[in-house]
Amino acid sequence: MPQISFEFFSPKTISAAFSLSRAVESLAEFAPRFSSVTCSNDPAQTLDTLRALRRSGLGRLQAHITCATQTPADLPAYLKAVQEAGAEGIVALRGDTAPKGLEVMDLIGCAKKNAMRDIFVATYPEVHPLAQSAQSDLDWLKRKQDAGATAAITQFFFHADFFLRFRDKAAAQGVTLPIIPGILPVQNWTSTQTIARSCATAIAPDLAEGFARAEREGRTKMMAIAQATELCDNLIQNGVEHLHFYTMNKAEVVCAICTALGKAPQQSLHSVA
Repeated sequence: MPQISFEFFSPKTISAAFSLSRAVESLAEFAPRFSSVTCSNDPAQTLDTLRALRRSGLGRLQAHITCATQTPADLPAYLKAVQEAGAEGIVALRGDTAPKGLEVMDLIGCAKKNAMRDIFVATYPEVHPLAQSAQSDLDWLKRKQDAGATAAITQFFFHADFFLRFRDKAAAQGVTLPIIPGILPVQNWTSTQTIARSCATAIAPDLAEGFARAEREGRTKMMAIAQATELCDNLIQNGVEHLHFYTMNKAEVVCAICTALGKAPQQSLHSVA
């Protein structure tokens, strides 16, 4: 069975906080190797979420840090703060808006100086929207590895061949760090299409047609579970040993996928007492 990990985001309302709590309670039973918390526009919210999750059984916690939310002067103190909040590592990202004088290499280097156990970086199995070419994506990943990154997590994709080709090309370029495929189970097909367009994730016509039909027939959840399970199984059959799920703070579909892959939940004693 592959190792698994989960991504969560900081809630902004009380009802969202309860939803996150329910998702965490369900997903922690699958004993993830690690879990990450995305970077809110207000980094303090990320710290609050890390503190809330530090004893939730989610494995080693990772804090997303972006070049768009930190300055070079503030970064060392913030890294110390995320460690004190329970993070054992970071996910170093450029961010969606203009950097504040930082580069990803700065995040990696500062994390190394602060003795972070894990330093994850992002990579794209399909070409990054801002990349000059597919080769430049590979070169950038190699630079991150040389700077001290310990593993990479990919942007989500819907077709296993994109990941498998990228993995093999990266290895040929001297990339030896683990490349973990990021899996986005479809929670809402309309929203998923919007996200896919923003990051240049390809959607084959037959997949789009399948989800459109599933929406009309009221079986989107079943389609989502089947599609993601098939994708994950294909990856596993081709040697992938770790899957990272973008949960969107919802557990039901992710739990069903993990169970279908043979990853049985491990109930704690207090949950069955």
